Amino acid sequence: MKWNLFIHLIVSSFAINLVHGQCPSDCICPRPGQVDCSGPDILVIPDNIPQNIRTLQIVNTEVTELPNGILQNMTALLILRIEKNELSTVGSTAFHNLISLRYLSLANNRLQELHGNLFKDLAKLETLILSNNQINQIHPSLFTALSNVKDLQLLGNNLESIPVGVFDQMSGLLKLNLAKNNIRYLPPQAMDNLAKLQTLRLYENQLQDIPAGFLKKLSSLQEVALHSNKINTLSADTFSGNPYLQRVFLSNNEVETLPQGIFLNLPEITKLTLYGNALKELNSEVFGPMPKLKELWLYDNQLEVLTDNVFSNLTEIVLLVISKNRIHSISTHAFYGLKELQELSLHTNILTTLDQDVLKCLPKLQNISLHSNKIEYLPGALFKNMDTVMNIQLQNNSLENIPDGFFDSLVQLHEVKLYENPWKCDHNLLSLKNWISENMNKLGNHSQLVCTNPPFNGYPISELSEQQLTSQDFTEEPDLFQSTSNYDTSSPEKTYHTATMPSLTDTTMSHDSEDVSIADETLVPDDDAKDNGRVKMTGGVVIAIIVLCCIALVAAAIACILFNRRKKSHVVLMRMKQQNESNKNGEC
Repeated sequence: MKWNLFIHLIVSSFAINLVHGQCPSDCICPRPGQVDCSGPDILVIPDNIPQNIRTLQIVNTEVTELPNGILQNMTALLILRIEKNELSTVGSTAFHNLISLRYLSLANNRLQELHGNLFKDLAKLETLILSNNQINQIHPSLFTALSNVKDLQLLGNNLESIPVGVFDQMSGLLKLNLAKNNIRYLPPQAMDNLAKLQTLRLYENQLQDIPAGFLKKLSSLQEVALHSNKINTLSADTFSGNPYLQRVFLSNNEVETLPQGIFLNLPEITKLTLYGNALKELNSEVFGPMPKLKELWLYDNQLEVLTDNVFSNLTEIVLLVISKNRIHSISTHAFYGLKELQELSLHTNILTTLDQDVLKCLPKLQNISLHSNKIEYLPGALFKNMDTVMNIQLQNNSLENIPDGFFDSLVQLHEVKLYENPWKCDHNLLSLKNWISENMNKLGNHSQLVCTNPPFNGYPISELSEQQLTSQDFTEEPDLFQSTSNYDTSSPEKTYHTATMPSLTDTTMSHDSEDVSIADETLVPDDDAKDNGRVKMTGGVVIAIIVLCCIALVAAAIACILFNRRKKSHVVLMRMKQQNESNKNGEC
């Protein structure tokens, strides 16, 4: 009896060891049921891995082949990671009998082709990762048995096409990643059976269009990533069957137009990227109500004009980026409806001015970027009653001056950038100069604000005195004196000739530009009249000086009047333009 018991214990122990086995010498077993065979020292997959394990990891090895049969008895295996190896060959039955497997990753290997029946026993598989290999084609039956897979990753391969019907049996799929391949064509019905699909990623391929109806049956779709392709056209019904879409990525394509209604019925949208395309225009019927959209990225397109109400349905966005376009005109009510907008980026366009009411419908605006345009004039009321604005970027434009009181309403202004403009330092800049002196802390490097006109060319505006600016009108006094000297002083001692008039009055005072010579009379007084002649001469000189001073003052006054008229006419023209472009009801 004792001998029989002893034999039974030995046999049982031997059986247990056969089933449970020992941890292979080149591997580690951190927990019961887990085996990790990783590292460059492993050249082949060990053949003595315990068969009852639940997790197996083979990572960063020199393994080149996964042969048939080596895993076939691991019926309890749940997780299998064979990643970052030199693996190029997988036996056609290598995964057969892994009936419990839930997670399989073959990412970052050198696989080029997979047998059509490779996954036929993986009915319980939920996640399949085949990313970053060299797979150039998919066998039509490869995924036939994978009706329970929820996440399929195929990004980073060499796929050029998708076989018709390849996903038809994957009715439980939630995420499909086909990004970073060379896919040029999508079968119109390729996704028809994926009614539960929530995420579709096709970015960084070679797609030129999206077939009509391609997304229509993806009624649960929440994210579609189509950026960085070569898409040039989109149909109006591209997203018509996707009412739950939250994220749409269309940036870095070649789209020239957005058809009316393309985004009309997408109320759940929170992210929409359209930058890096070739868009030339937008109309007010492109965007439907999107109460959850917070940001809209439209930079790096070819937009030229922003028309009224183009963004009126985007009532909740806080960031609007339209920089790096070709915008030269913005209608008065282009930003109508954007009552939550906090940041507006319009830099790097070709704007020369803005309508004085263009920002009035933005009650929460905090930051505005207008730098790198060609702005020559800004209306004085542009920021009127906009007490939320904190940062303004106006650098690198063509501004010579800014209207008096331009910044007065901006009680929360934190920073304004004004450098790299051709500031004209004369009496008209006095208001800005005084504002600069009082707000040095808001200008950053204020020494970059310099004059571009003589005699102060290159001189920092902040270092000019009020006297220097106001006296600029009289620095040309000698020229003004000479240019208005068509007057016979009756003094025989001096001859006056006209000089060239300043450019300001060349076209308005041409009658003063003629050369005039005083008659050169030779007086030879006798002895008795010498003293009397001197008195008369002295009196004549005094009178001449007085008359010349009066003429100079009159000339200066005329010049100022003409300048002010010219400036006033410019302002009137700007106001007329603003009135013509404004909305009749004037409401936001």
